[in-house]
Amino acid sequence: MKINKDKLKKQIIEFAVKGVEKFLNENPNLKFYALAFDCNAEYAGIGLCLNTEESFQNTLKHYQTGDSAKYYQKAEDIKDLKYNTGDWEYQCFENLDVFDENELQKIFDEMPDDDYQSWNNFVNDLLELFTESLVEFSKTETFTKIPKTDNFIVYCIDHDEDFDDAMERL
Repeated sequence: MKINKDKLKKQIIEFAVKGVEKFLNENPNLKFYALAFDCNAEYAGIGLCLNTEESFQNTLKHYQTGDSAKYYQKAEDIKDLKYNTGDWEYQCFENLDVFDENELQKIFDEMPDDDYQSWNNFVNDLLELFTESLVEFSKTETFTKIPKTDNFIVYCIDHDEDFDDAMERL
């Protein structure tokens, strides 16, 4: 199955524009420190995520006073929590499956039998495409409308990927 990367990139950018526009209209008084594409590249999925400093502080306080308190005292642990989209207030408020299950199976079936190396390459290429799409989205009018803190960042992170690795790819 031939994949049209330009078409996919356009689809992802349109998804991000529509999703963020809708979210901002529903939440006009929030200011954000980060926007992330929370991805599961193996399943060709993207979730849009935003978070506010206030929401992060509430999450941090919860973790620092709960059973996990000992894990959230060091700067590195706090940074990991801050950029872990799974702990965000506004995680995956819109989702996109770039391919459905049948399309993914067809892609996989057409790959050579090479101990999943071709599949791993495909997944990595897809994650690169998602990252490129995020960069292009950051040039849109919709992106400029996002109320941002001075240290606002964007990144594309794959399921269970380390934040620093995601930032390096960006």
